[in-house]
Amino acid sequence: MTLFEQLKSIPKVDLHVDFLGSIPKETIDKLTTDIKIKDTILSEQPLSIKDYEARRELISNLLETYEQIKIATTDLVTKLLNDNIMYAEVFLDLDSFSKKLNKKEILKVILDVIKKQKVNINFILILDSTIDEKEIYNNIDILYEYYQKGITGVYFRKSKQEILDPYKAIFDKFIKDKIDYIVLLDSRLTNQNKEIYYNAKRIIYNSMELPDENFLNIIRETKILLEFPITYQSYFNLYDELSNHFVYDLYKENIITIFTTVDMTLLDTNLLNEYCKLFNVFPFNLHDLVNLTLEILNKLNINDEIKNNLIMEFKEKANELF
Repeated sequence: MTLFEQLKSIPKVDLHVDFLGSIPKETIDKLTTDIKIKDTILSEQPLSIKDYEARRELISNLLETYEQIKIATTDLVTKLLNDNIMYAEVFLDLDSFSKKLNKKEILKVILDVIKKQKVNINFILILDSTIDEKEIYNNIDILYEYYQKGITGVYFRKSKQEILDPYKAIFDKFIKDKIDYIVLLDSRLTNQNKEIYYNAKRIIYNSMELPDENFLNIIRETKILLEFPITYQSYFNLYDELSNHFVYDLYKENIITIFTTVDMTLLDTNLLNEYCKLFNVFPFNLHDLVNLTLEILNKLNINDEIKNNLIMEFKEKANELF
């Protein structure tokens, strides 16, 4: 069996699948007869940030009914299963859907599809700093109602220049109530409230700069998962060459590093592609990947029985490869 075949057959864990950015092309084809919209969304032309946001908005506009959302969810689940994803966390922004739809009903429709499909998928609810305070707290109410009932965490999305300090009260509440959250770090930790980062479940590191020692100490001390969206970063030239990236050095320091797809359709990727890139550039081997996946599975914020079954299933499949 070739390395590619081994990477293809190994069960995968993808902890950052963006719902809107990952709806399959076939689904988009089902949801509209407008050739211009299809051509815009499915164009293979290189994306600018502006084009990227425009395509996401077009996709969100295609989901105007609960039935369309049901179709999109069903097709996304099928895609994940076909890509041999044994567990996924899907990032869901309820504010990106039509304002005519009720946010809680949207979530119910999606969770109902997941339940019927009997797949290991949970959701990370997105809070966006650009929406008004009332909507933020509305989303927090939904988060609390569905926490550990399909939602396993919350991601606070901010602009690159923005710091998290003004939202400290929200994070204090999450910390007090033991709600797992994820944050993005685009800049240095200087002058930022480090407690927010110390208590994060995962940090998405979207920068071409080597993390400073202050930040790395937080990661080492708290065993936080550090996420590198490889395709996303390289697509938008956040670094020039993957070979010059410091991610492998961090991995060698035993920092739990995860690689994700983010927008599978918009950026035309899947986790197999990500693995192939890593193995082509860095001296990763299958044992590294197995150990890394087991570490990630052990850190999942899910029911212990489900977690143990996933670990057992992964070990059995991995043993078949060696």
